[in-house]
Amino acid sequence: MDKIIKLVLLKGLIYLQIHYICGWIILQIVVSSYTILFFDKNPTKFTMKKPILIIFLVSSFSATILAQGFHYGVQAGMSAATIVERNEWAGNLNKNVKLGMQLGVAIEYEVLSFLSVSSAITFFQKGDKIKDQFATSRASIGYLDIPINIGYKIPLGNFKFTGMVGPYTSVALVGSKSFTIAPDVEPDFEWNFEEHGHDAYIDDGSSFFGEEIHSYKRFDTGISAGVKIGFKNYQISAAYSRGFVDIKTNETISAKNSVFNIALIYFIK
Repeated sequence: MDKIIKLVLLKGLIYLQIHYICGWIILQIVVSSYTILFFDKNPTKFTMKKPILIIFLVSSFSATILAQGFHYGVQAGMSAATIVERNEWAGNLNKNVKLGMQLGVAIEYEVLSFLSVSSAITFFQKGDKIKDQFATSRASIGYLDIPINIGYKIPLGNFKFTGMVGPYTSVALVGSKSFTIAPDVEPDFEWNFEEHGHDAYIDDGSSFFGEEIHSYKRFDTGISAGVKIGFKNYQISAAYSRGFVDIKTNETISAKNSVFNIALIYFIK
């Protein structure tokens, strides 16, 4: 009888673990589907075609947060971002990293003592910068970022070290560009701006998100990997993420997000 009870409990535990993992996978699919459906075939045009998806997304996410075994909290951090841009003829464009910040909520579920599934909903500043002797140009893009990571934990005394990897989905909410000519540069040298990539940041009246040659797409998805160090209710994470989506509409250029970030997480529960 005892063996039967233990077997039933073990099967029930396995079922719950599979159930919650599948829930996280479904959440990622819903977010991706939500983005694609709302943005129609054109990822730069926002159209409210499927409002029911918002209700489904929110209800699924709320049920996941309230489930037993989950931890939730807040996180804040810094990012060093760039956009890896490759031209068909000139190759990779040399760029500097742009510093930004991230702020949001974090969730983690311990599947086993050594295995966890974590996610977050954050406002994430990405973009890029070009700075040389001619000018300083910046593109700032504020994303709603949702990563889902599988983590492997290694306890060491009172600390827990976690290696993590997983996909992320992002939707750009705001964006801006700036272009500042260096003090000693005369307008006669405008050709240098195009040669070094500054021309893409000059305000020509086109919208930041759209179909123009120097505009950006709103949707991005990719993969991230990193490590976390946990102590009691605190975690410090460091991760690198790389986008899969070409976020520029210019067909002659391939542009993908590349971000390194550090964050401090405090779990309330």
